[in-house]
Amino acid sequence: MLKQLISPFELFITNNDRIYWLYLLSAFTIAYGLTLLRKHTDEHTMVTISPKAILLHRSSLNDYLFFYTDMLFQGSFILILFSSLSFVVSHLTETKLMLWLPALNGSLQGLYAQGVIMTVLLALAGDFALFFAHYLQHKLLWLWEFHKVHHSAEVMTPITVFRMHPVDTLLVLSLGGLLTGLTLGCMTFLVGHAVFFYNVAGVNVILILFFLLGYNLRHSHIWWSWGPLFSRLFISPAQHQIHHSAAPQHFDKNMGFTFAFWDGWFGTLYIPKTREDIVFGLGAEENEKFATFWSLYLMPFITLFKSFKMKMLLEPKRYASVSVFMLAVLPAVYLNTKGVEPVINPEQPYLETMTWQEVSAAIKGGSTTVLVPTGGTEQNGPHVVLGKHNYIVKYTAGKIAEALGKTLVAPVIAYVPEGTITPADGHMRFAGTLSITDTEFEALLDATARSLKQHGFKTIAFIGDSGGNQLAQKKVAERLTQLWQNQGVKVLQVNAYYEANSQSDYLLSNGYSLAQIGGHAGIRDTSELMAVFPAGIRMDYKVDHSGSDFLVTGADGDASKANALLGTILLDLKIKAAVKQITEDLA
Repeated sequence: MLKQLISPFELFITNNDRIYWLYLLSAFTIAYGLTLLRKHTDEHTMVTISPKAILLHRSSLNDYLFFYTDMLFQGSFILILFSSLSFVVSHLTETKLMLWLPALNGSLQGLYAQGVIMTVLLALAGDFALFFAHYLQHKLLWLWEFHKVHHSAEVMTPITVFRMHPVDTLLVLSLGGLLTGLTLGCMTFLVGHAVFFYNVAGVNVILILFFLLGYNLRHSHIWWSWGPLFSRLFISPAQHQIHHSAAPQHFDKNMGFTFAFWDGWFGTLYIPKTREDIVFGLGAEENEKFATFWSLYLMPFITLFKSFKMKMLLEPKRYASVSVFMLAVLPAVYLNTKGVEPVINPEQPYLETMTWQEVSAAIKGGSTTVLVPTGGTEQNGPHVVLGKHNYIVKYTAGKIAEALGKTLVAPVIAYVPEGTITPADGHMRFAGTLSITDTEFEALLDATARSLKQHGFKTIAFIGDSGGNQLAQKKVAERLTQLWQNQGVKVLQVNAYYEANSQSDYLLSNGYSLAQIGGHAGIRDTSELMAVFPAGIRMDYKVDHSGSDFLVTGADGDASKANALLGTILLDLKIKAAVKQITEDLA
């Protein structure tokens, strides 16, 4: 509960948010420099950095309260509706293109400067979505009633950016997720693999650079124009201040977020020749309608209710308001929450489901490769069951065996090192975790491999779903391979399954940050378990643990963004990595 209450303030320490402390500091530094250059304070246009009249204005006080309550509302409701939208659309786009245009799959593989191109394309796609949503909010009458909330600000501070009605937010997130997902899916299809773009913790470097170059001055009283040339390419703080002007000549101008050429193409670009005096807001009469905190939420609905007449539904701009909103938001919500059926474990490759005669016959028939999956019984935060690794690796091992052919799967080894028992450390600090020593684990692997060799298996492959299993598997595999090298038996440690599966790259390319991905019971393993064993997730506790104390929760990363469809893709990356390594090792 406390974490939720303080969550809005975490935006100041999150680099993917506009009010990240470093972006605010850069804006303050630029503002201070501009003030020194001008060597005076113009009280009429309030260009000082932090005048009391601005910070304590009723409009600013409403902004602060609205920011706090709206971030709580978005975090508990709105963001959940769109948490995985771009990823789902990307995957759906890639899947459909592979079905419709298989010959083009991978046609741009090896594309020169691929990272630069993807960085620019994703920045353009996201920015156009923001521009187009903004354009619709101004041009469609009923959408404008909600967007008035943002324009009713009488003074401007960096917090004013959050003065957005939830209806506005629904449209922006819908179009943003749909368009960026479409772009990402197309490029993934054409390149033939997960794309790479230049980022810092999942945030596009172009966006970071834009934020650092005084972004927060756009909602301020510090005039900073970028001149006639750059103002045709990028929206300067001065241009966005003009967008907030109550003067008729400034209405519906400069709707872009980062790039100004969208406005140029749509005929809404306004480049100031000199510094202009600006009065912010909608005009005195309209501003009064939004003078209280509650009016920011309720006034659009009140206005629409009082003025509504059935014949309005036949007016194109009003009918279009409803149509555009529904056509963007409803599909977006549906796609984000679209469920997938739990994946089914293959039945035949598992030794434990076979009789000894069936195993013997399989070996004689050429099934001389066997996989030894290792999982563990460990805590996985408040939302994931202790046997997470066992469910996941049993499924993946079965699919790896299917892909390889002539391969069987040994029972999952569920007892692995999880930390010292007394005194308890590692996962052993949490109830239910079961641990053995590294020596005992190596002995268990050794005995398992020797048993399988005795029955006639020629290739024994260790596949560990947990990081703590990897070193012991490697040591045993190398020792036994050396021991049996003259007997035609090879023992493999399939490290690519865990260490080189491209999961992090895939998630980063889909906009998730490293903090959101996490390392334990975060997006990855939560999504994987949702795909193979959804009953193993306690949905009430499937929340963002990225800011939690690991020693208290036993989890990190943002589990709230995990979903079953993402899980199937992440599982497939593991499976493909393992199949590739085993195939190459046996070649």
